[in-house]
Amino acid sequence: MIRTIVVGVDRVAPNGDTANKIGTYQLAITARYHGCQFIVAAPTTSVDLYTKSGADIVIEERYEAEILVQTGFERQGVLEGRLKRVEVQVAPVGTRAWNPSFDVTPAELISAMDGQYLANKQINVQYAFKKDAKGERHGSAAERLLAAQAQKNDRTL
Repeated sequence: MIRTIVVGVDRVAPNGDTANKIGTYQLAITARYHGCQFIVAAPTTSVDLYTKSGADIVIEERYEAEILVQTGFERQGVLEGRLKRVEVQVAPVGTRAWNPSFDVTPAELISAMDGQYLANKQINVQYAFKKDAKGERHGSAAERLLAAQAQKNDRTL
């Protein structure tokens, strides 16, 4: 049985929202549905103090052809030992697609955020923001990550 899902992150907004590769948000929803912990491994370098929330993160969009067209080899050529690449439209002509590279996970779906330590395979959330017994958050993700980095370097913010 899965009890914890751990993901990486590309950007962390000061309110705790995160942006990561497409599919991360659905993992957070899945974790919530199944009562699992959802932990984000976030190096302090991923904190973006200039972006207020996930709504402000600009999401890179990839070409829609990556979804609408598939590339492969012509079957007859494969059987005859000569490979001929072909592109096949897999959606009806005129179909449009939205192909984002990243999605945003709201802070409410994140159980904990780890600063630097998961790279050593140690899930250390000592300095990460967490919910208390009442489900209330204490400090933003960015504040906690920066405080952890400061403590690691024996500095005070």
